[in-house]
Amino acid sequence: MLIIPLTGKISWRNPPAVTICIILINCLVFLFIQSGEKEIFFKAKEYYFESELAQIEIGRYMEYTKQKPKDIPSLKGSNKLDEETLVLYHLEMDKDYAFLESLRNDEIITYQDPVYAKWKKLRNIYEEKLSKVVFINYGFRPAYKSLATFFTYMFLHGSFGHLLGNMIFLWIVGCVLELGCGRILYTGIYLMGGLLSVGLFWLIYMQSTVPLVGASGAIAGLMGTFTVLFGKKKVNIFYSLGFFFNYLKVPAIILLPIWIGNELYQLFFSEMSHVAYVAHIGGLAGGAILGFICLKFPVILDENIFKEDPEDEVTPLIEQALQSITELDMPQGRKLLIKALQKDPGNLSALTHLFNVEKHTPESDSFHKTAKRLLSLLIQSTEPSITTYNIYKEYIRLSNRPRLSPKLYLSISTICIETGHFEKAKKILVVLLKNQPILPGISMTLLKLANGYRQKGMRDSQKKVLQVILAKYPDTPEAKIAEKTLKG
Repeated sequence: MLIIPLTGKISWRNPPAVTICIILINCLVFLFIQSGEKEIFFKAKEYYFESELAQIEIGRYMEYTKQKPKDIPSLKGSNKLDEETLVLYHLEMDKDYAFLESLRNDEIITYQDPVYAKWKKLRNIYEEKLSKVVFINYGFRPAYKSLATFFTYMFLHGSFGHLLGNMIFLWIVGCVLELGCGRILYTGIYLMGGLLSVGLFWLIYMQSTVPLVGASGAIAGLMGTFTVLFGKKKVNIFYSLGFFFNYLKVPAIILLPIWIGNELYQLFFSEMSHVAYVAHIGGLAGGAILGFICLKFPVILDENIFKEDPEDEVTPLIEQALQSITELDMPQGRKLLIKALQKDPGNLSALTHLFNVEKHTPESDSFHKTAKRLLSLLIQSTEPSITTYNIYKEYIRLSNRPRLSPKLYLSISTICIETGHFEKAKKILVVLLKNQPILPGISMTLLKLANGYRQKGMRDSQKKVLQVILAKYPDTPEAKIAEKTLKG
């Protein structure tokens, strides 16, 4: 069973930076620090069986199990030390903390034993080889716990599939919580969730020698906190039962018992698995506790991450308008485009289509108003300058008497310069110099025109424009630049 919360509020203007960093750290650790460790591990095991170490230790382990009966079903009645038996006994022996401790303390093979010296040498070589395996040294082994491994285990993974699955879940759940409660609190919850997860695992399996690795415990902590912090807030979820999947909207707190119940079911009723269900339960329960603690303090939650985006009413109106225009019903198309612009005044698509409708009546006031509005919006937008220039060119072609404001003409002259149409910019500026010589920004635009001429190698034209700046605007910063350029 799979149940995950969904939100579409992720924005690169305010990205889930901590989640991204955690994912990068996990990936870098797996790709570089853990790189090649399986080969090192298998070579150590190969040495174990190819040297006499396996025969020495497993022989003693067989005697040990007779003195302290152990249920090893696959080996009942087997006393032969063939290759299969050695491997099976070795797997059991590696999980038997009491025996391994006695072995390391020289209580199984004592100083007086004839094979002691040989065994000790082989054992030291074997342990030196194992010491180079990252998941053994930095994975959490309850029987050999250390403060460092309480943290390091959550950044290690057993395989690429293990890493990929955890990182996908971390991205889905982590982004939601980070955007909802903030980066600092989120970081604390992630680390504490990982600690509480491994804490329960340690309490249940105190003598386990098997390394626990993976971010899933910390992720479970995030999931537990999420359900409590957002409590009664209805969230969108995706769920899959294997043969069936769907979307639902449910209160967040309902997910907690479902998630914990699923982990308990898997723990008690699923077949033997390498999944640490107890760690997941510890993370979920621990995360829920952290969530309740957070609620006792003035934690700022952004519940808008689950707020549904307003329905797009503009796009359908534009589509209907285009359909009407295709059917040559211009009045209806115009009406629908105006309605779309009432809902979204800055919609360039709607305004461009309206301009194309209005240009069929270029003598009308609405044509001029639409052209001015479109040109002003294009100038303020991130659209390429050539787009603005082409609209201006079309407007001038159709209009007998253009009705643009001096300020808009000045902006268009800049567009002409940017698109390399220097002569058109010059014509506009000549008219403005005659009729609106004190228009703010005109000296700067003249300097842009001069620079444009310089870049094209048109030195005479550049010189003339610079002289105009000096003559008309002697006290401006542009005049100082013009003077310096002319002297240079």
